[in-house]
Amino acid sequence: MYSYDWDPETGGLLLNSSPLGFSKEPRPVYYKELDILGFDKYWNYKKDDAYPYMWAEANNYIYRGRKVAKTKGGSVYTAPELILLEDPEPNGAPLRFVDIPAMVEKNRKIIETLAQDTIKKIYNTYIEYNNKVDVFYVAFSGGKDSVVALDLVQRALPHNKFKVLFGDTGMEFPDTYEVVNEIEKLCQKEKITFLRAKSDFDPEYTWRKFGPPSQTMRWCCSVHKSAPQILLLREVTQNSHFRGMAFTGIRGDESTSRSEYDDVSLGKKIKGQYSCHPILEWNSAELFSYIYENDLVLNEAYKKGNSRVGCLVCPLATSKNMFFKEQYYSESQRGSISTTTFNNIILETTAKELSSKDAVQEFMNIGGWKARRSGKELSFAKDFVTETFTKGALTIKLLRQQTDWREWLKTLGDIVYHDKSHIEIIYEKKSYLLAVQEKENETVFTVNLGSNTRKDIYFMSALKTVIRKSAYCIGCRVCEANCPHGFISIKNGVVKIDDRCVKCRKCHEVAHGCLVSDSLRLPKGERKMGSIDRYGNMGVEYSWVVEYFMLKDDFWTSSHKLGKNMVKNLRAFLNDSEVTIKGKFSGFGDVIEKIGITSVKAWALMACNLAYTSEFNWWIKHIEPSYSYTPDEIISMLDNAMSHNSRAHIVSAYKNIFISNTVLANEIGMGVCDYEIRKNKKYWNTVTRKYWVNPNPTVILYSLYKFAEACSDYYQFTLSRLMDFSVDSDGVSPAEIFCLDRNTMEKILTGLSVNHSDFITTQFNLDLDTITLNSEKTSADVLGLF
Repeated sequence: MYSYDWDPETGGLLLNSSPLGFSKEPRPVYYKELDILGFDKYWNYKKDDAYPYMWAEANNYIYRGRKVAKTKGGSVYTAPELILLEDPEPNGAPLRFVDIPAMVEKNRKIIETLAQDTIKKIYNTYIEYNNKVDVFYVAFSGGKDSVVALDLVQRALPHNKFKVLFGDTGMEFPDTYEVVNEIEKLCQKEKITFLRAKSDFDPEYTWRKFGPPSQTMRWCCSVHKSAPQILLLREVTQNSHFRGMAFTGIRGDESTSRSEYDDVSLGKKIKGQYSCHPILEWNSAELFSYIYENDLVLNEAYKKGNSRVGCLVCPLATSKNMFFKEQYYSESQRGSISTTTFNNIILETTAKELSSKDAVQEFMNIGGWKARRSGKELSFAKDFVTETFTKGALTIKLLRQQTDWREWLKTLGDIVYHDKSHIEIIYEKKSYLLAVQEKENETVFTVNLGSNTRKDIYFMSALKTVIRKSAYCIGCRVCEANCPHGFISIKNGVVKIDDRCVKCRKCHEVAHGCLVSDSLRLPKGERKMGSIDRYGNMGVEYSWVVEYFMLKDDFWTSSHKLGKNMVKNLRAFLNDSEVTIKGKFSGFGDVIEKIGITSVKAWALMACNLAYTSEFNWWIKHIEPSYSYTPDEIISMLDNAMSHNSRAHIVSAYKNIFISNTVLANEIGMGVCDYEIRKNKKYWNTVTRKYWVNPNPTVILYSLYKFAEACSDYYQFTLSRLMDFSVDSDGVSPAEIFCLDRNTMEKILTGLSVNHSDFITTQFNLDLDTITLNSEKTSADVLGLF
């Protein structure tokens, strides 16, 4: 919210009233972090953590207003490289503490103004929602943000009007539990109800059942945090329909997605529940100033170099943070809660062949496990449900029954058992007859649909979900928490569905119908990697494509300066993007030339076509937005059947494509590169996929038609389907290609239905979620709009 300057006098931060455009999230640095990084070999300082010695902004270390050092790299078992820029004190004199009391005094007026504004916001939210909400509570995590949020809430509200709820994942820092215990005692003293919510399962058990969580499969948040919290609050309020309001410590500076939150939202964090984010606009400079001013508890994990606290081993943690965690929380240094516990499970469950200690260390350092997208990367994943659809008949084979499919069937529709082998299901007022054959090792379900309407498609999807639940459910209770009526009971792995079930199917809305099924599922019809290295190790540079457009087909016989392999790569790329067909300039190429090959719109259209080639399809499907990947991580994610050299060539090709093409990489967001040039050679540090900030609606319309045509002319679908990237499909959603969120897609689609109603109609109201494309039009027709 407010800007800050470095104050050489105190060694601290000096807030000013100017608005802050971008926060570098400064944090205090204590001696333990300096020790971990090896500063004690060069600098003189007392081993005392009464106060911090300096500050850090990302990898830069600031002492008395001067950048004196920085770090580079780092991974689980490899320390970051320490780069000293200048001596903090002359002649090796001891470092001086940051004068925290003086810093606090200088910032007091701004911090109190900010605090009072936030307290008013909390109080006004309470007054506005008091009659809409059954329970107000602070979502407490033990980190700096929730400590500040709790302090502000207790200053704003009567202590008997809210509770404090700690979601204990069982994976927290040991230091976090110490903070939680301290806060619980404080709450008892202040007569504030303190609650702890915890899953029935230990995380070591779930990690082995689900497989380790990944960036795209964060089942851990639902299983170990949100579901236990909802179930506990139901018990406390004695109301299965309760509506809660959580005061959170979420801040916009922490991530791109969080910066888009509103102050108060419904269902953003927990489905069906309100969240108020009172410190959403605070930055970390203000946060630490408030903590020091009010002498609030500071989690010791921050003093050990951790910029954030949460789970000990998290797929979203940076490599440098994983190193810090390993130094203080490995099994040899702490008790049962350790990084080693989870690291061992990662190694036990991976499908990677790790034949030596060096291979193990490389695998863990790269962190390739964090990018897992399916059960393919797990050693124990199997298909326990098979599905076939032939001539209007759907057949599902259940190869393992974990929970009773008859119970889950109640969520589908009204059920009539004609006999053991024939069950009538009334789904959305339509009758379906399900034939059941129960054999020794499998149960076979068959239903003849007789038609292929939208309702039939939804019924088939729901029936598949029911059978998956039976095959994979371990009783994690997420479905129970999803049921807004409390009609699902899961105890000791036994599922009971109340006969009063209203068939809302909220329990179906977990990924793939069941989180275990989603985490273990094996990809079907996955695009073959065969020619992914068709661009060699040099890729295709932006300037080559621009040069081609100057001459078009005459380029091949001109006196260009491209070598033989460069020409080969360029030919392949132009064919892949459909600028050429069999090497000849195409009608699509004419459109690109008309638009201008240097424009964002042109490259976005080409990206729509490239999404259907193995090279770019792999990138779109595997490289998650907002996470910075190192080259080694990407190499580890590529098919292990290829040699390391081949995979390195592929990564080199990606590097050259995205470094040379800032339109595709930066403006469209396909791969923003952090690189450096040494001896005229480009070295890739990291690459990050970003959101296309200003998507062109007509490009999205073209992509929608490409999607429909790839899905066997599937011209009517839902926005929910477009946003579900886990569905096995030949079509690639524009939302996935360009990293667009649901809200952005809905706005674009609504606008298209107004401006191009002859191509598309949409309906996003009255619980309808329908997109209909004109089946008489094609993607080629859309190109006529440019």
